[in-house]
Amino acid sequence: MRPSAITVCVAVLLAATPALARDRSKHHKEAPKQVEEQKPAEPAADADSGWDQSAESIAKKKPAQDTASDTDQPTAADDNVAAIDAASESTSKDEEVATKEPPTWWFGAYLHGVWVPSFMLGLFLEGPPTIGNPAFGVTATHRSKEGFSLVLGLGYAGYGFEGPMHEKGKPDVDTEWVKSTLGLVHVTGALLWSSEIVADKLSFEYGIGLDFGIITGSMTRTEAYPNGRGGYAPCVGPLNPNAQYCELPQNVAAGTDAYDQQGAQYHVLEKRIPPVIVLPMLPLLTLRYTPVRNLAVKLEGAYGIFQFMFGLSAAYGVDI
Repeated sequence: MRPSAITVCVAVLLAATPALARDRSKHHKEAPKQVEEQKPAEPAADADSGWDQSAESIAKKKPAQDTASDTDQPTAADDNVAAIDAASESTSKDEEVATKEPPTWWFGAYLHGVWVPSFMLGLFLEGPPTIGNPAFGVTATHRSKEGFSLVLGLGYAGYGFEGPMHEKGKPDVDTEWVKSTLGLVHVTGALLWSSEIVADKLSFEYGIGLDFGIITGSMTRTEAYPNGRGGYAPCVGPLNPNAQYCELPQNVAAGTDAYDQQGAQYHVLEKRIPPVIVLPMLPLLTLRYTPVRNLAVKLEGAYGIFQFMFGLSAAYGVDI
């Protein structure tokens, strides 16, 4: 039997309904996907320009930029702090040097002049000359914070001279010509107290000193005669050139009397000079100038029994 047109229409509708339902279901399931797919695509990051506007890339880039910024700013600050610290450290070192205590040990040298004035020799001799010679040496000084100094040294002082000597109370014909090459190799010591004139620069020192040494050189004696020019000259020998002053010795065969005999001496070596001698210096005075921390220069003067000493010394301070 041929289906009627109504039957065919109903069958077509029934057949289309499930398919339509499936299409609707599929449409509902795929709609979000389609919506998601229809979202406007974010611009792709340009590797060359570094442009990336995605939320994820912005989130990733922002901490990086903040980190870079944070890193750069402390670096500049650190440089400033380092510069300030360096300047502060330099200033601190300068202040430390400026306020550092002076050295306690000083090593140096001196150059003095030693004078035996004629008025002192005049206590024993008639019209003696003034005798002057150089003295030099090296010293080591321990100086306390309070300014007390202990000085030890080694030096040489000369006592050379040549000229007429006439003992007081003796006749003029007993004038002798004395030639000396004497010297004193000695150790020296001194105790000095200090009084500041200008703080850390200029001070006045006072104390006592002592020289103990060995006599070097020799002394010879010869009869002398007036030279006609107001002075004296040594005789060549007995009766030569002036018979009155160049008298005959008692020991004619020897041509001279001994150093310890009365008579006439010709080129006789004086042997009564002690081999060692002690010379105290009282007082010992110095003016001490310190232009820089480790350098001291002194103007020195002293009196020692029958001599005066004047001179300069310089010493370098060592931190020990």
